[in-house]
Amino acid sequence: MPNNKRHTFKQIKNKNSIIHPSSRKAAQLQRITLRKDRLERDKARRISEAQPIVERLLWFRYALDDAFPCATKAEVYDLIELYIARNDDDISKFDSPKSVHKTKSSKKFLLDALKLKEKREYMEGFEIPNLLDPKNIKILRQWDGDINSMSRIKTIRIEDPNNINTLKTTAQILAKKEKQNRKSNQNSSKHIINNSTMENDQTSMSAQPTIDELVNSILLEEIQVKIKICD
Repeated sequence: MPNNKRHTFKQIKNKNSIIHPSSRKAAQLQRITLRKDRLERDKARRISEAQPIVERLLWFRYALDDAFPCATKAEVYDLIELYIARNDDDISKFDSPKSVHKTKSSKKFLLDALKLKEKREYMEGFEIPNLLDPKNIKILRQWDGDINSMSRIKTIRIEDPNNINTLKTTAQILAKKEKQNRKSNQNSSKHIINNSTMENDQTSMSAQPTIDELVNSILLEEIQVKIKICD
């Protein structure tokens, strides 16, 4: 069955003539108007949602020196720290005793909240353009901020190295504890005679890991996987 719906004003004939409110043409014009409004709202929403991402990509594009084809991991860490601290000067102005911006406390609140949000993101993995890839850097430098072509730029998530070091320390502690528990279980098993059924049951029970040991073991595996990914 053919689709006879009109989607644009150009498809409506004699649209400038007098139209009866209850006519088919009036319904078509109303439907087209509603569709146009919906498309404009959707477009505005997409632009609004993408704007923070665009600004972040552009910031890192211009932050990286054009003389370098790509960045090192250490330079990436430094750039992320600079990005998160980019509003510190404005925040310090509000904190100054001589500040004349006391009435703009809401702006300071927003800046503080934004910085806290980005710090939390950095702990889990801060999304930035892949500055470690020269090909991606070339695409990034050719990009003019157009939302439609933003998908050409590859992004990666970088985790705070201080957080990674904390995970490594935790992994070492858990591994040491797991080793001690394993050794303790082996020593306790040596004192049990294997001839008796009761003693066999005791051996079996003593060999079973406790809840804490299971939790520590699972946590250790998860941390080791995360460290491997981050490295």
